[in-house]
Amino acid sequence: MTANAEAAEPSFINSVTSQEEGVFVAMESSVQLKSYDNKAKPELNKDSDAESSNAANNRTDINFRRGYSRASSDGGDVLQDDELENVLFSSSAEDTGPSVGKCVEMTPQATPVTASNSNENEEAKPPSAGYYTTEPTIKASGLNFLQTLREYRHNRCIMTPLSTIVLLAILLSSLISLLFTIPQFIIGLLLGPLVKRQLWLVEFLYRWDIARWGHVKLMELAGKKNGGKSNNGKNVNNESTAVTTPKDPRKKLKHLGLLGHSDTIHQRITVVPGRVYVHPIPQFVDNVCYLIVCLPDTTGAVAGNNVNQNKNNGLPIIGILIDVGEAKRALAYMECIYEQFYEQKYPRSDYYRNSGEEEGNINTAGMGIEIHAILSTHRHHDHTAGVGDMVNCLEQARCILSKCVFVSGGADEQGESGKIYNDSPGKVAVVGGAVESVPHCNLFVKNGCFIPLPCITIDTNGTKFVNDMNSAVCIECIGVPSHTRGSVVYALRNRPAFNTGASISQVTRHSHLFTGDAIFSGGGGVPFEADFEYAKDNLIKNPNSLKNKNGSSNFRPGAGTLSMERCFTEVLTRATSRICEEEHNVTLEELQSKTLLYPGHEYTTDLMMRQFDPKTTTSEGHWTRMAPSMFFETASHYYASAHKRSLPQGQKLLTLPTPLNKEMVINPNFRSLKRRGEQVVNALRLWHEFGAKNRIPKFEVGLSQHPRMLKCDSSSPFRTVYTQDLDIIVQDLRAGKLSTSSAADRIELLQTRINEKVIARRPIPNHLPSHKNVYVGIVALAILGSPPSGVTVSDALVMDLAAPVESSDFIMISKSRLLFSLSCLGLNSLEEPVRIRDMINLLWKEAQLNDDLTLEVEKAQIPKQDDNDLIELGLLKLTLFGVSLNQPFTKYCLPCRSPKPMYSKTSWTVTSNMKRTSGELVRHEADKCPICQNVLEHCSHSVYV
Repeated sequence: MTANAEAAEPSFINSVTSQEEGVFVAMESSVQLKSYDNKAKPELNKDSDAESSNAANNRTDINFRRGYSRASSDGGDVLQDDELENVLFSSSAEDTGPSVGKCVEMTPQATPVTASNSNENEEAKPPSAGYYTTEPTIKASGLNFLQTLREYRHNRCIMTPLSTIVLLAILLSSLISLLFTIPQFIIGLLLGPLVKRQLWLVEFLYRWDIARWGHVKLMELAGKKNGGKSNNGKNVNNESTAVTTPKDPRKKLKHLGLLGHSDTIHQRITVVPGRVYVHPIPQFVDNVCYLIVCLPDTTGAVAGNNVNQNKNNGLPIIGILIDVGEAKRALAYMECIYEQFYEQKYPRSDYYRNSGEEEGNINTAGMGIEIHAILSTHRHHDHTAGVGDMVNCLEQARCILSKCVFVSGGADEQGESGKIYNDSPGKVAVVGGAVESVPHCNLFVKNGCFIPLPCITIDTNGTKFVNDMNSAVCIECIGVPSHTRGSVVYALRNRPAFNTGASISQVTRHSHLFTGDAIFSGGGGVPFEADFEYAKDNLIKNPNSLKNKNGSSNFRPGAGTLSMERCFTEVLTRATSRICEEEHNVTLEELQSKTLLYPGHEYTTDLMMRQFDPKTTTSEGHWTRMAPSMFFETASHYYASAHKRSLPQGQKLLTLPTPLNKEMVINPNFRSLKRRGEQVVNALRLWHEFGAKNRIPKFEVGLSQHPRMLKCDSSSPFRTVYTQDLDIIVQDLRAGKLSTSSAADRIELLQTRINEKVIARRPIPNHLPSHKNVYVGIVALAILGSPPSGVTVSDALVMDLAAPVESSDFIMISKSRLLFSLSCLGLNSLEEPVRIRDMINLLWKEAQLNDDLTLEVEKAQIPKQDDNDLIELGLLKLTLFGVSLNQPFTKYCLPCRSPKPMYSKTSWTVTSNMKRTSGELVRHEADKCPICQNVLEHCSHSVYV
């Protein structure tokens, strides 16, 4: 090969020659590709022998060869095709496939082919071409299964039709899916609102008998583990079936197969000493029924000659049951309760015939406690399934009731209540909400009414003996439409004195609230039948949605969680409001400590445990924003309730009832009301400082020289105090600096320190609240200032509730209710320079939008609380926050749409030119904090020499 011939061949070597250094540099590649015409293409291994030729033919057909340059310091040699083949392949005649070649070291630098070099290799075999002029068809052989599969998978001949088939299959399946998706889409449009409102299904399913039967059967099966061996429903009074005496009621109930989930036989709560008591009765798996008993009066306070008679002359004990789920179990427990507490002093009445004893029924008359009324908080089957059986058995057993017995409704100012009990001999009054459809209900109550209680009179030879329950207690109905549309809380209150002329509206110093499923200890019931709540309105489950809220956002306080909060506010205020109207020498704190809550389920342990679940704890840590006492009180209550519920089967104790003041600490729903009250107070203070047209004179508040000692809550088994405070008292006692009485007073006040927040937080002065905080403040006004509303206008009329509204601007806010709500939450303090109640009275005056305001600065005349008690929320938010009222309905046409905030141009929030912020001032002094003070200077773990 000559230099001219080589120069005519194409070369892919890019090189640069430097004349200064005289060095040739190869830039990219050291491989020379030489092209030959196909006709002049040399044969493969021309000079090799036949054996080598056969071995080469057995290998994969190689249609080209590359010429590689071997790098060397002196220019190197060019590695030709034969040499390259001998180096890369080592095979024999028996080879059937390609062999593994040896590695050859190559370098990207090469010496250019010169004329002398080509002369030396002139007779060398020309390399095969580095490219194809026709499409090659190379097929490998001797492959394993996976390699063969890979060959077919990437074969272009197969790939094209296969891809076409796959594409057509995808299109066909997509078309079929679309055909099925279209009806699904249409069905989704139709059923979507129903699926979102699936809680309403409970309302409709409970109307069906099959749903009732299934619900009751499931609860009975789940509750079988709590009972013992069944006696197939034999009479509890049949001594032949009892293996133990009445002194062992637990074994008796276990033998009957009626032992409940909790040991309540020995549990009794006093309402009126010597007259009225409450006994809890377990039902199903975790339901609780309550028995209210009224003993005959033997003190002569009630009309009649009871005090001078022996054994009460046959007067029976009056009984009222609340939420009867299982009639057999309720009556079995009643029999054991009677034998345990009342049989010796109050023998069975001879005037109540035991006609059912011969038939072997479990429900018999003459059992000592005579049931004349059954109250149902709501219609759900686990609270009403036993009403029918109870009524039928009692009425059948009393069919031969003595004519000497007369049952009436007692003294009543609400109508002819006597017919409730006297329509037929031994009639049982079944009480339920007016729109609740309680089974066998014959007395339909509404919000605010009082239930006529049984009054039994026995006339023997002209002498009357009376057991009048109305003389000792009264029961008020509180409407709480949320869990169901007609749910009722029954408030049992004792009277201050016994007399025949006692008014039904006269109340006493403490209440017993039977809340059903509206309020639990440590939580609340599910709002099955409240208005539908959109996901964006549930700030508990979706706290991030608060970012899109502002003062112009519409909301419905009768929907979802907001309806629950209004019901909690209603119970909180109604529990003590009537007592405060009658009794002026008692404080709200004392009333709340004497008010007991009786929920319809034993859910305490589970609800308390949820409060410590990390999933329910916000990233900010809601516990650290509260006073330490709230955390420790909640934790101690959880431990105490868990201990009671972890006892052996048959010995578990109820965690109920609980005082209202404790629930305000351990119940997250009551704590939420406290936060809403603080939001209202902050808004009032900011408005009074910058937005009010008038000023309220400041009062000089002097410190009391003899502060009132706060009594410890005896209902809690634990008491948490700061170690440092206790150590100081111990040191002073040892040093003789304190007397015994002084030390006792200081120890009793230790709990007040832990009630204070360790981190002080307050709004930033001279700044308006952010848009979302304005929304939160408006919602707080509605929750604390308006009563629960009916689900429909008809429900509101029947139950005497507030009517529902479509726009939140039209919600009527009651000034007296708002004031009392803040007082119950401990936020309406009289020991402030400017009192909250005076601010609220001034707000109501200015929100009327009258032009005749004549109040002067520092000489305000606060209007009376009964002046214009009700006012629209729209007027309040315009005055308090400057938000325009009565927004157009088009802003709320889409549930997902949040309108832009609109503020009145003439409002104080706009004219003040103050900035808005959602921040707050946080103050924490580590050296004074009782939790952190030992960390900085004197660490408790340090060793001092």
